[in-house]
Amino acid sequence: MGNLAINSNPNYAVEIQRAKSSGLLPKSIPENRKAWETAQGLEANFFNTMVSAMFEGVKGEGLMGNAATGQDSWRSMMIQQYGENIAASGGIGLAPAVYREMLRHQELRPNASSESGS
Repeated sequence: MGNLAINSNPNYAVEIQRAKSSGLLPKSIPENRKAWETAQGLEANFFNTMVSAMFEGVKGEGLMGNAATGQDSWRSMMIQQYGENIAASGGIGLAPAVYREMLRHQELRPNASSESGS
């Protein structure tokens, strides 16, 4: 769970526009790829934690078969993918809220416009 950013997202602008059109982001908010990917990563991390809790104590039978060797290692990768996929498919709206706050805080910093990651 160390890396918060989802792999580089070529569709970030489309996703930001979708969030604007659905009312999750203000129409005037700028597009910032790095901030959007970080916000999505945070949402994915949230889902990773939630899905991990669902699998706590599950042994043997299940998606990974009967107590296979290394099952826990594979399960953690599967859970990470679940988290990333849930966030990338819209999640619960956490990414737009985090993105909005990141840009708001960036505006409050001096020289923020010269440090933009778009």
